Amino acid sequence: MRSMLSLMILSSCCLLLTGCWDRKELNQLAITSATSIDWDGKVWTVSYQVVIPQSIANPNTGGSPGQQAPVMVFSTSGGSIRGAVQQSSLEMPRSLFFAHNRIVVIGENAAKEGISQLLDVYLRNSDSRETVSILVTHGEGRKILEQIIPLEKVPGAAIKNMIKNEEKNGSNFKQIMMYQFMMGISGDSPFTLVPEIIISGEGENDTIASLKKTFFTNKLKLGKMAVFNKDKLIGWITPHDSYGISWIRDTIQHTTLFFGCSKDNKDVKAALRVDRSKSSMKPILSRDGSLIMHVDVKAVGTLNESACPNDPTQPMDLQAIEQNASAEIANLMSDGFRSAVQEKADVFHFADLIHKHHPKLWKQLKPNWEEQFANLQLETNVQVKISRIGMSGKSFMEMTKDTGD
Repeated sequence: MRSMLSLMILSSCCLLLTGCWDRKELNQLAITSATSIDWDGKVWTVSYQVVIPQSIANPNTGGSPGQQAPVMVFSTSGGSIRGAVQQSSLEMPRSLFFAHNRIVVIGENAAKEGISQLLDVYLRNSDSRETVSILVTHGEGRKILEQIIPLEKVPGAAIKNMIKNEEKNGSNFKQIMMYQFMMGISGDSPFTLVPEIIISGEGENDTIASLKKTFFTNKLKLGKMAVFNKDKLIGWITPHDSYGISWIRDTIQHTTLFFGCSKDNKDVKAALRVDRSKSSMKPILSRDGSLIMHVDVKAVGTLNESACPNDPTQPMDLQAIEQNASAEIANLMSDGFRSAVQEKADVFHFADLIHKHHPKLWKQLKPNWEEQFANLQLETNVQVKISRIGMSGKSFMEMTKDTGD
């Protein structure tokens, strides 16, 4: 009798647990591929790039007169970011679904005000993904979401792929995801870099009719790097200096290095495709008590362009080309370091290294680290190895000279 009663109780409990009480059908959701955050001095404005499923699924693309845009963009405002999101239920027939959100574009005014509320939203809500990429723009973030991008149906996904492609093949910019941003501003040096996205050219590609053209007067492209101190924007760094910072921070994956035929020669005539690169940093105390940050860089690549008189098939000439490439990397790192010092921003997180290697010294430096960082010396040691010279030895110009003789 007791076992029968227990079985009945367990069966009743199972009945209470069955069913998908919180389920949501796909036709009840508005899938968001990108969002933006703007601030006008009084309220937060959140913009959403919502995918239109019937347009994405339509195989007949090409900008026909009746074709619908692949996405729609709308905005809501409120005293807080989550309050602004709540306002979407007043004008949307579907619930916003953020699990497929790819990017967050932050307007300049919002970035200067501080994005701590945005970070808090991503930490507290289960429907937000910390792997979303952060970008900054000089104007309003909504303008970026409104742009139609060729080759890709969903602009939000296209921008995500753009920064991933640059990170993998160019390495001038590094993709910053939400969790990486949080980690970057949580250390001893609360500085981090965020890529800028801009509308380059004249006009805007915000209609489906623009896809009928074979050329565009403007396009979305990556611009500078925004410097954040904790959650606030404090300055900008040029792509050239950002490239040098990437060499110091060991964020180079694959890139093409351009350099001259001799050291410090600005007349670029050679290019090296860097296949592998490794940078290591170590703080060193000199005899006079000054602090030196020593950076070792080792790079291996393929020579894929050369208009210099050097013959890379000859060991001495090949060594000279390697030295020229090494000098160019050293110059890039020096320029990037000077730019960071001007902004008084330890974007390299040297503070974390000093804390690790010299904890007692760090206690003395921590109260006025920004001033100490400005007095820090950078020492570089770069070694470039050319593993392949391509299918030719001398440059084409040199070979034609030999033929003329």
